[in-house]
Amino acid sequence: MGRRASHRMFRDFLCSLVIGFLTGYITSHTVLVVLWRRQEAACRSPGGWGRPRPPPTDPKPLCDSDIPTERLVFIGVMTARRYLKTRAEAIYKTWGKHAPGRLVFFVGTGENYETSLPVIVLSDVADDEYPPQRKSFEMLRHMSSQHGHDFHWFVRLDDDVFVNTERLRTFLNSINSSQHLYMGHPGTGKADEKGNLGLHDDKPYCMGGPGVILSGPTLRQVAPHLLGCLNDTVTSHEDSELGRCVEKVTSLSCTIAREFDGMFSQNYNEKTGAWTVGLKAEKQNAISFHPIKQPMFQFSLRIMLLARTVREKMKYMDVLAKEKSFIKTSGFVSFDDPEVKNCWSSPCDVDSGEIWACVNAYDVYSLNSDNLRTSILHKGRAFGLAEARHALGQFLKRERIRKRLRLSPISYQRVSPQGGLEHVLITRIVKANYLLFRSRQKFDPIYFREIPPRKNRQA
Repeated sequence: MGRRASHRMFRDFLCSLVIGFLTGYITSHTVLVVLWRRQEAACRSPGGWGRPRPPPTDPKPLCDSDIPTERLVFIGVMTARRYLKTRAEAIYKTWGKHAPGRLVFFVGTGENYETSLPVIVLSDVADDEYPPQRKSFEMLRHMSSQHGHDFHWFVRLDDDVFVNTERLRTFLNSINSSQHLYMGHPGTGKADEKGNLGLHDDKPYCMGGPGVILSGPTLRQVAPHLLGCLNDTVTSHEDSELGRCVEKVTSLSCTIAREFDGMFSQNYNEKTGAWTVGLKAEKQNAISFHPIKQPMFQFSLRIMLLARTVREKMKYMDVLAKEKSFIKTSGFVSFDDPEVKNCWSSPCDVDSGEIWACVNAYDVYSLNSDNLRTSILHKGRAFGLAEARHALGQFLKRERIRKRLRLSPISYQRVSPQGGLEHVLITRIVKANYLLFRSRQKFDPIYFREIPPRKNRQA
């Protein structure tokens, strides 16, 4: 009886030890392994992984990347009737028709006009009123009352600005539109105006020229107070008064990050017309360019940016040609080949994330490398790959998958801030039958703590 009890105690102790070890390992490493079936990972077309990637059928977006283009942004351009056939028409024929949403020109009351452009007349505003405080505020009120829940973003523009619509789309898709946001080129007024604009603690306002971006919640909150703000102005400036109103209602001030100076580009040196010659390299990634007084330069700027896009596409084609040449000379094989001994092109992935790198033993083949081939040993990723393989074994036991699986020397890995460290492990059952498993090890969130300053040591 005592011998049986001792065996039972030893068995219970051993089971507790194993369970505790596995629980601690899984908890500490947070490795989630899921079966990545071939039909889910393949290109959904004959030929398997060597084919071009299709568009994602069921993407898992971040932020606002799932918003349809026609509902992303409402752009209101404040103009006058005398500029409809010049500035407004130039905008519509260049970047306006490519706006990621809806673009409308706003004018005040005045003489009759003929145009095919999308125009809205603000009934209680004189068309030639200057400064255009009332026109701007009434335009925002109209945008909120008529379209406040139809779009996620709202942009207020002058008629002498050029917008890189593709950059605007990318920028807005990367931000959560459900937050209260007020963005643009930060301004504090001229030297003799600083401290006299009525802004709390001299916080910046968003300059109207390069454009003001408001999220839907911000516009809907501010719109009911615009008439009250219009009756309580400090200056004749339209943009600073809008900034005062936004700050008064929402406590928001314009973005102060230095990147926004370049993203919403304001040319202070050429007030009569900017960007008539060309663009500096640091300005080519801007979202908006102001001022452009001569309509012809809307077209020239459009041509310059299109030429830059063509150069980028040609550079990308060179990269693809480089990959194709590398695949041919490196013995890449098809997924359907039963003898998987070499890397092949990146796996098709429906979640459209970072580029996958192919790992053959400890050699990594990736386009992110200058010579397409590096080692994972000096990057410390060999340990991560070993962890993924160990976690796969634990997963197979937990799911009671008892098929004899042979692990291929080929695997895939990628690293991203959102996804963490991910691996795709390939196993073979018999002949050409494969199972794919995907592991993901999340990164811990970033924590901050204050470090107290060191006390000066006395000599």
